[in-house]
Amino acid sequence: MFTATTDQITEWKDKFGDVIRIKSKKYDKSAYYRKPTRTEMEYLSSGNQTSGLKFNAALLKACYLDGDKEIETKDDIFMGIGEEIMALLTFDEVEVEKL
Repeated sequence: MFTATTDQITEWKDKFGDVIRIKSKKYDKSAYYRKPTRTEMEYLSSGNQTSGLKFNAALLKACYLDGDKEIETKDDIFMGIGEEIMALLTFDEVEVEKL
């Protein structure tokens, strides 16, 4: 199972903010991902990804930092990611104030 160094994780956090690790215990694989940028989200949300599976594949590809590529390529692992991939899509909570 791929494990990034503490220094590498710190560097990624400094550069990208939150870092997420996706692991498969069954296959002993893991990979690290960052949140998508606004430009990446525009592309992913523009209808170019016509299914949830295509959206998930494109999101993982765009946000990949390092690790075992089998997280994205092995069907059993990829299909198991499901809703867990939403961890990449959690953003700051904001307040709207009507004046």
